[in-house]
Amino acid sequence: MTNTSIDAEVPTTRAVAPATWGDPFPLGLASFGISALVLATVMSGIVDAAALPAVLPLALALGFATELVAGLVHFRRGETFPALVFTAYAGFWLSYALLVQFYGPMVTAGGAAITGMFLLAWAVFTTYMLLAALRTNTTTIVIFVLLAGVFYLAAFGSFLGSAALGRTAGFLLILDALVALYASAAIIVNTTWDRTVLPVP
Repeated sequence: MTNTSIDAEVPTTRAVAPATWGDPFPLGLASFGISALVLATVMSGIVDAAALPAVLPLALALGFATELVAGLVHFRRGETFPALVFTAYAGFWLSYALLVQFYGPMVTAGGAAITGMFLLAWAVFTTYMLLAALRTNTTTIVIFVLLAGVFYLAAFGSFLGSAALGRTAGFLLILDALVALYASAAIIVNTTWDRTVLPVP
């Protein structure tokens, strides 16, 4: 008696993983937009500054973790620009949360100066990412123009001790977050409807 009939029922190949990954760009934009919008309500003074610690869980879970996932998938897809955008700003959210919750309170002198340098460094990074974004589309350019403005205003607000500059940065960040959320919505809605429902300039 042979095992021919048994062998015929045994799979000879394993399931192959999909060759392509889904587009993580709307995920990264949503992660940034939601985190930035909530933070901006505190920065602008719409919500009392005492509520800032409540922003940190969102910054860690969405701003850091989810943006990091989006960025890594972009790297896997060979898309360097969005990969760098999301992984780098994931680092921003993590470092911001650590600074606010743990290390900032330890600073007994020069706190405003080092916070200003922290923000200025991110302003510089955002500026050269803006230069790269000039080869993308209008919506992405607007996101980076607004974000660069946020970082520069917040940085100099910290250096100069100007609450007005900080609040202005907060209102600018609200606008930036809304643009990012619109772009995220447009990508996912247009994809699922398989046609342009929400245009992306």
